[in-house]
Amino acid sequence: MTDVDPTDALATCQAQMAAVRKLIAHTRSPAVFGRPEAMNVDRVLAHPLRSAVAPVSFGSVKADDRPNRIAVAQRLIVAYHKALADEPSSPLRRKGEDIWTRILRDELPPLLKHVEERNALRLADYLLDFSATRVWFGGITTAVDHYGWTRDPTLVAILYYDKLVCLSESLGLLQLENPEQGPWGENLKNDVAALVRQIEAEIGIALAPPMGAVHTDGLAIPGGILHYRHINSLYAALKLPRSGAVCEFGGGLGLCAMYARRLGVKDYTIFDLPISNLLAGHYLIHAIGGEQVSLHGEEQRAGTIKVLPYWDCLKTQDKEFAATLNQDSLPEIDDSLVDAFLRDIRRSTAGVFISLNHEAFHPRTVRHFTQRVGGFRPLSRTKSWIREGYVDEAFAIAD
Repeated sequence: MTDVDPTDALATCQAQMAAVRKLIAHTRSPAVFGRPEAMNVDRVLAHPLRSAVAPVSFGSVKADDRPNRIAVAQRLIVAYHKALADEPSSPLRRKGEDIWTRILRDELPPLLKHVEERNALRLADYLLDFSATRVWFGGITTAVDHYGWTRDPTLVAILYYDKLVCLSESLGLLQLENPEQGPWGENLKNDVAALVRQIEAEIGIALAPPMGAVHTDGLAIPGGILHYRHINSLYAALKLPRSGAVCEFGGGLGLCAMYARRLGVKDYTIFDLPISNLLAGHYLIHAIGGEQVSLHGEEQRAGTIKVLPYWDCLKTQDKEFAATLNQDSLPEIDDSLVDAFLRDIRRSTAGVFISLNHEAFHPRTVRHFTQRVGGFRPLSRTKSWIREGYVDEAFAIAD
């Protein structure tokens, strides 16, 4: 047996390590190697983590314990029970369960209990802390959720910063990076505060959402905290016409409605599940003021954001809306409702139907839904600027 010279063995190992480091340096995101959570985040990043990014900070702001929160909770309870009383007489019904009815039943039993018992104090206390802890689902909180599959605050901040950079690219404020000719991996080095100032100057409104309305986690920016859903919602709001009435099917927490209002859309209606409307109403009342929001059963005052149960879409006028929006929901609800919603959108919308959705449940996609129902003419179909794996589509309403 021949002895191995330790010096030669060390030299061989060093050469192998140098080759591995060279290989890693030429991958998409060398900065994530050796960090499993970072590699999970890299899957949903639009930009490669080539090296160090600009300094970013994770921040959290608690919901304010406001003196009117019990009165607001009572108002929400009244609207919710009014919706439950009206639902049996509606011709538009849910058939079976979908992802959202399961979430609401399985994940939010205390919320449902307080509402069903009409306990305004306990509901107010529950909503004060709602979304203060991590949840696996998104859409109705601004806590850290499953997006990116990481609990690391620094990685969360980088992920949300990546979305802010995407928004800037969508507006033409930063050039779109190019892995063929370059630059590649440079846009994540832009200063956060400078990006915010440039975006605000371009779109004419502030980016920071109202703080204290609900618990919020995310990227620290001048004036507040940005959750990735704030960025998604602003991106959607920028696609809406500034004049005429707008409606949104599945409004989530109401973030898009909030940003659309800042952008000048004065007539905005949300159609959603009664319990989702309760959460949207709670956010919007605390974010923009109670007098700026009309709930189900209340006078639908002009100039307010109207938060209504989904079946009230049947009560709208023909061609009432200049645009109808759906994001992150149509593929996740049952087919009977999808078809009913699209038929009503075709009736109630004079202008354009905008869809921002994934195609993970192919062939259950918005494109196939519109083909099945008929009356929608495709205007555009592109990859989303801000969310990997999502499709931005616009459809004209065919007469």
